[in-house]
Amino acid sequence: MPGTAGRGVNYWSAAPGLADAFGPAGADGATSIPLELTIRTLAAILPDRPLRVVDLGGGDAVLAIRLSAMNHAVVVQDIDPHMIARGEQRLARHPRAIRDRIRLICADGATIAADQVEIADLVCCHSVLMYEDDPAPLVRTSVALCKPDGLVSIIAINPAAAAMRAGLAGRWREARIALETGDDAHGPYAASRNHARETIVALLAAAGAAVVAWSGIGIFTDHHSGAIVADDPQEVLRAEWLAGRQDPYRQVARCYHLIARKT
Repeated sequence: MPGTAGRGVNYWSAAPGLADAFGPAGADGATSIPLELTIRTLAAILPDRPLRVVDLGGGDAVLAIRLSAMNHAVVVQDIDPHMIARGEQRLARHPRAIRDRIRLICADGATIAADQVEIADLVCCHSVLMYEDDPAPLVRTSVALCKPDGLVSIIAINPAAAAMRAGLAGRWREARIALETGDDAHGPYAASRNHARETIVALLAAAGAAVVAWSGIGIFTDHHSGAIVADDPQEVLRAEWLAGRQDPYRQVARCYHLIARKT
């Protein structure tokens, strides 16, 4: 929340109405290239058994529904009651077996405690740190809610590639300013704060979690605002998947995806 003691601004709370940018709340089949890549990354590293998952900032329940379909029990936290409402509407369109494995709670993710959720095998914090002026409290909470030897999954905007989206989309003035300033805060986006991968890796280590893998998301396709034309959509996903796991491509991805293990 804005002005919370010991923290900087929470940009999501400071800009009401951001939930409206997430499209129809009850839409079925919600997916995207970043979501599919995220699911593939998690599926490749998670043990083959039902897990307890906490999804911080996952109020629209898109990720939770996919994880529930994999037989995992998911607690979804979000600071915005409008996002929780979107999650409830989306869940209502799915079978009871999916719904019964998901619980949604409205709370501040940076201060949520273990007595509000069960200690988890996997804690996800995806596309949330960009709304925190100070990412440390949320990173600490992510690790604290994870059981020993469990996994923490963090996806965040990559400031090292601040000019890529604008440049590939032909927005040259925006790209030039991003190159000069090192950020894309001047672009047509809500206010945010992008934190370097090295910063988040260090915060995870300080909280007791070591990064075991990282990849990039959004290398060839992030700048597209409309439909991506492809004879075989799986080829698009495969190209993004492979590029996101090798240098130099992952270095210029829109987002980085860190997988850390609690020591």
